Amino acid sequence: MATIKDVAKSAGVSIATVSRVLNGSANVKQATRDAIQRTIQELNYMPNALARGLQKKQSKTIGVLFPDATSYYFAEIIRGINTCIQQAGYRIVVSSAHDAADEANVFLSLWKSQQVSGMIVMMPSTHNATIFNSTQRSIPLILLNTAITDGADITITIDNYQGAKEITKHLIEHGHQAIGFIHGAPNNHDSEERYRGYQDALNEGNLTRSSHLEFHGNFTENSGYRAVISLLNQSEKPTAIFAANDAMAIGAVEAARQLSLQVPQDIAIVGFDDISTARYINPPLTTMNVPVLEIGEMAGNHLIRLLEDNRQVVTREITVPVHLVVRESCGCPKEK
Repeated sequence: MATIKDVAKSAGVSIATVSRVLNGSANVKQATRDAIQRTIQELNYMPNALARGLQKKQSKTIGVLFPDATSYYFAEIIRGINTCIQQAGYRIVVSSAHDAADEANVFLSLWKSQQVSGMIVMMPSTHNATIFNSTQRSIPLILLNTAITDGADITITIDNYQGAKEITKHLIEHGHQAIGFIHGAPNNHDSEERYRGYQDALNEGNLTRSSHLEFHGNFTENSGYRAVISLLNQSEKPTAIFAANDAMAIGAVEAARQLSLQVPQDIAIVGFDDISTARYINPPLTTMNVPVLEIGEMAGNHLIRLLEDNRQVVTREITVPVHLVVRESCGCPKEK
């Protein structure tokens, strides 16, 4: 498992600089911050401050649980959460989970530790839909990017469905009829909602969905690369591909290049999330922008209100809108 020292060495920076990025400090150049976040992504690094926080038995501590699957934009969400939490005099401890069973175990361990004042949990896995119903809610809980609607004070989800539907329609408007889809990780709420939006857009456009135009990836660049190699080495080929996140779309662009195809002239490729790399690849990636930093700030602010108002807040579900960012990979002209 990668350590913060590994991240610092690979990114060519000091451990202190990596720590500042993880803690949301503004005193880091954007280029350096982007390089560190890319390294975090590549090494699949996830800091685990949980043990240190519990050993110190510090009060006014917020527990944050993220799965490895969110590593592409995890740092920005943490930065948004941390800004709000620090201003209110709290600190956060971060833990990670590698699969659905691990998610449940880590969550229950942290929840029962009685060392945190509240929790923010990102749990996109659909396997743990009932875990919060059986948990005595003694502290405030906010859930992010989840299909779970019961057992939390507030749930904050991305409008994956509408975003996927809109970007698929954008490809249809370009005249594409054979539109491939690269799935994200299995049993993942974000991936399933994006697939649902893709399907409904095809149906509304009177286009027939074909399983031959789909590939099951896992949100990584490598799976996007493998998807295009597979999809374009069969008789029924897509003329456009919608990858369920930008990492897979970036891998798909590289695979097309390896096959001596031009994007978008020979095949259009779009993604979802609008990570920082999306605008810098060639061609720049058309995608759906997810306001990741704002989601973190929203979660942090709502949790502080729950704590300060003694949870006197009506349980609510919040859906965060996304918006289409048109660049060149879909076939649109270059921005001036």
